[in-house]
Order: sequence, then C-alpha cells, then structure tokens
Amino acid sequence: MKRKFLLIILLLSCTSLWSAESQLTVTQYDGTKSNYLLNDISKILIVNSIVSVESVSISDDDIEMKNGDTYQVVYNISPENATNKSVTWSSSENSVATIDANGLITAVSAGNTVITIETEDGKLQDMLNVVVTPLTSVEISDDNIKIYPNPIQNTLFIEMGNISKYEVVINDISGNILYSQFDENEIDFRNFPSGNYYLTLIVNNKYYNFKLIKN
Repeated sequence: MKRKFLLIILLLSCTSLWSAESQLTVTQYDGTKSNYLLNDISKILIVNSIVSVESVSISDDDIEMKNGDTYQVVYNISPENATNKSVTWSSSENSVATIDANGLITAVSAGNTVITIETEDGKLQDMLNVVVTPLTSVEISDDNIKIYPNPIQNTLFIEMGNISKYEVVINDISGNILYSQFDENEIDFRNFPSGNYYLTLIVNNKYYNFKLIKN
C-alpha cells in the first residue's frame, strides 16, 4: 500500500484514542469527528487557537500639558496573551496636540483634543482627554513680550519689544479661531462675549501662548 501524506490542522481540539488498530480521532469546530489510521499519517501540525482582544484601556482619563511638552501614553490590552495587539492612534485636533505611532503625545498649542487608541483586532477603542494650557508671561519674560490688560475690558494691547514680524491668533476654549492678524498691537475686544480665550503669538515658527479673560 502506497504511503499517504496527510496534514491535519487542529484549530480547536484534538482527541487521540489509541486502540489496537492505532486510530486517531479528530474533533473539529462543528463537533464532527474524523478517524484516521496512524499508519497513513506522516505529519501532524498543531496550530494554536487565536486569542481575540477583549478590551483596551488607557491608564489616564485626562492630562494637562503645556506647549512643547511630550507625554507617553500607557495602555493595557486584555487578555495579555491576545494574538494581535496592534493599535492605531489619532488626535481629534492635531493643531492642539499630535500623537505618533508609538503613543507619544506632543503639545502644539493651547486648547483641547481627544486622543483615541483603536485595536486592529475588533476595532475596540479608548480615549484620553488632553488640555494644553498656555505658557505664562513669566516663562517668556526674556523676550520682553507683554499682553495687557488681563482681564480685558475693551482693548487688548500687545508689546513685542524688538520683534517686528509676528502673527496674532485668538481661539475660544474649544479651539475655534476667532481672530488672526499680522503685526497687530491693539485688538478690539468689545464685540467678544465675556469668557476665556487663548491668544497665540507666532514668531519665526516659535509659539507664545496666553490665557485671556474678557469681562
């Protein structure tokens, strides 16, 4: 009798019954059973079962950063022995903070953004709220930049020292741009509703951020 080559892939379970006839019984996914004579089997390959991802969670719910700061997100995938642990990252507002493929956040400008992690297996998600706060005037005092008054009544004044070329951008707390102008040193706030705002000065690709209050 010519010897046969029979490759059996066992995905869930394999039950061997050694009998006088040297018989192997294989139970498949659907419960059906097949019997094989061991004399006719030259190789058995056992493939481990795929372990699916059940959940993904980020360690923090909210973090606060300042412009230029970086933060490494820590997360957990369950179960630990999941077969495919690949994830992707995204930021709802890249103008506020970006995130790379390794989960490293870089703060860009004042505002809020939501960082999302998503598993490749199962498309499961978790989210992290990021608030980027503006730098204070003390931290940039060496550049002789002054923004006043704060709180604001009607007019905001900007003194840039020896800096002549710059851009002024004002955002609301949701990150919407309300005002953008070049080389402006007086801004009329009379039509702005009372509340909090963020002002960004852009000088030679360098960002200076302020939190403003309009009374």
